Amino acid sequence: MRPARRRWLGGLFTGVTLAWLLLLLLAPSARFHEAGGRAATAAAAGAYLIGGVVCHQRPDRSFHPGGVQMPVCARCAGLYLGAGAGVLAAGARRRRGAGPGPTPRPAGSGGLPAWPRWVVAAAAAPTAVTFAAEAAGWMPATGELRAAAAAPLGVAVTWVAKLVIRGDLA
Repeated sequence: MRPARRRWLGGLFTGVTLAWLLLLLLAPSARFHEAGGRAATAAAAGAYLIGGVVCHQRPDRSFHPGGVQMPVCARCAGLYLGAGAGVLAAGARRRRGAGPGPTPRPAGSGGLPAWPRWVVAAAAAPTAVTFAAEAAGWMPATGELRAAAAAPLGVAVTWVAKLVIRGDLA
């Protein structure tokens, strides 16, 4: 893929990721206060509709800023907060020129190099541990704990995805 197309796709990925995060954070306020008029109300309704497709939206597992439930549960909110951080971190890495270019792969290996898979697996560990501990009844997980455990996974997945889009993991 041409570098200009990669930059465009990377910018689109960053924009969509950050716009979704912003929409999730602002939707409760727009829903409760009906601030911003029809457009904001429609955007908030869209966030709750899409949130219902990707999340269970259980009230007891969701944050309620200003007394209004967010469009996604606390764990999903943590994933999306992490996603915003991950996409920005991947962009900052490139601007500083910290990377040597595409990561080489052994001949015939196909797919991604092993290290991105290990990064994502390690980042998923806190979510897996809290999920398993809660399911086993060993500990009650609060919304804050669920969000904090999920954030590293959001960072890792979007960071790796952005590197793939840019061609740094070719």
